[in-house]
Amino acid sequence: MAFTRSLFVPALLGLFGFLAPAVGVPDQVAPGDPAVVTTDSGAVRGVVSDGGRAFLGVPFAAPPVGERRWRAPQPAVAWSGVRDASHFAGACAQQARPVLGNPEVTNEDCLYLNVFTPPGGSGGKPVLVWFHGGSFVSGSGAHYDASRLARTGDMVVVTANYRLGAFGFLAHPGLTAEAPDTGSGDYGLMDQQAVLRWTRANAAAFGGDSANVTAAGQSAGGLSVCGHLAAPGSRGLFARAVIQSAPCGVASRPAAEAAATGRAFATGAGCLGSAPAIVACLRAKSAAQLLKVPTSGAAPWWPVSGTPVLPVAPGQAIAAGEYAKVPTLIGNGLDEGTIDTLIVESAGVHLNALTYPLVLSDLFKTNGPKVAARYPASRYGNDYRLAFGAAFGDYLVACPTREAARHLATAAPGRVYAYEFADRSAPMLYNMHPDFPLGAYHGAEIPYLFGYLPAGDVKLNPAQTRLSQTMTTLWSRFAANGAPDPATWTPTTADPYLTLSLVPDAITPRTDFDAAHQCDFWATLPPPTSQGSM
Repeated sequence: MAFTRSLFVPALLGLFGFLAPAVGVPDQVAPGDPAVVTTDSGAVRGVVSDGGRAFLGVPFAAPPVGERRWRAPQPAVAWSGVRDASHFAGACAQQARPVLGNPEVTNEDCLYLNVFTPPGGSGGKPVLVWFHGGSFVSGSGAHYDASRLARTGDMVVVTANYRLGAFGFLAHPGLTAEAPDTGSGDYGLMDQQAVLRWTRANAAAFGGDSANVTAAGQSAGGLSVCGHLAAPGSRGLFARAVIQSAPCGVASRPAAEAAATGRAFATGAGCLGSAPAIVACLRAKSAAQLLKVPTSGAAPWWPVSGTPVLPVAPGQAIAAGEYAKVPTLIGNGLDEGTIDTLIVESAGVHLNALTYPLVLSDLFKTNGPKVAARYPASRYGNDYRLAFGAAFGDYLVACPTREAARHLATAAPGRVYAYEFADRSAPMLYNMHPDFPLGAYHGAEIPYLFGYLPAGDVKLNPAQTRLSQTMTTLWSRFAANGAPDPATWTPTTADPYLTLSLVPDAITPRTDFDAAHQCDFWATLPPPTSQGSM
């Protein structure tokens, strides 16, 4: 059976979609008007309600179009008057993802962010900057309504777009020659650095403390935070980190591998000749044309290590203790791999007694039989889908997250807090209707912290609402002072690994994480890499 790792790549993704763009509108500023804030580029008018303020579609960089495509982000162009900030801006260009319900987007003028503040005009509040997930090929800051998190957590929350796919992560020798100070392939990561710099410059205007910024994200957004922990250009831009469902060991791909992908992409686009000619040809293509260029291999678009922007792979930097040692909140879902099961089956592979060992052998090569023996279907109600989900989730997310957290705790003892989201009745976020239980799947914790707009009005039952309130409190306390709740949440150590299990009305420390996820077994196998990982 032909079965490649590329089937797994889209499985662990975050959030995607787009809404209407913001439009600049000259206006008059009323003295003391809470709807108007002056940024370093000009004044913006947001929306004020009893629950707080929202400033949507605020530019943090110049549009990366034309000759600015595949270059480091440039400062936003200043404007006069008051810019309308009452609507989300459009998402960055991305291919359609039908299995998750998001359409193709060809918009490149997308470097905008959104600011949510709590009610009241006092300043000095902690700031949380959220980077969306989506496998680095999809997603949008507009998917997250952070008004509840800002209000209940009494903090300022920023959500942002960043360039995706080939627009954000194309590495090519011709592009590297143009910008040897940054190299090529990390444009999306540089966009995020621009968001953090904008936040530092403008937080006070929105009531925030520019010296108390938390960089946070889930899935690819969490992997981005791993990158910022290691990236020299991100140092000093944030004081704390939140990494959700994102094992830092797969947060980048080597420069040589990325350059090979880039050369193949240019050939597929019909751009040949000298390096400058290839770059000029690629810049002349429309976004729609580039989105149709075929790519091969798993995870072709990913942050690139071995560049001036990201000299060392984040997982290696963290293991060596060579990273920004800030307080970190890190964790995973109990059932991370069930979404991967859906992706496998959506590709036409029904997991059963015949196909299960074949899939494992394709993924784990000669170790496939060992994995099958460790994860027999009989342990999961004779459901091979659940067996595969457990194996893949432990291999890709749970145990690598534990490994990263242990390294973090070794280098920064007493400042690393680990969790496991374990509500197996969490509502479904994605455009999927499985006939088997997904449990606490990848991304299931999102509505407990944010309003998630693509999913519509997600309903939490009373017990889940209480869990949501507790999580909001814990996350906001961490953002405020680096310690979520000393009375109930003990910082983890390298050994033993200590996690807080987040279950409705049953939040308790978990002491059997290693055994439950069979981490000792996975330590004997080759670790996951960026290829075929998320």
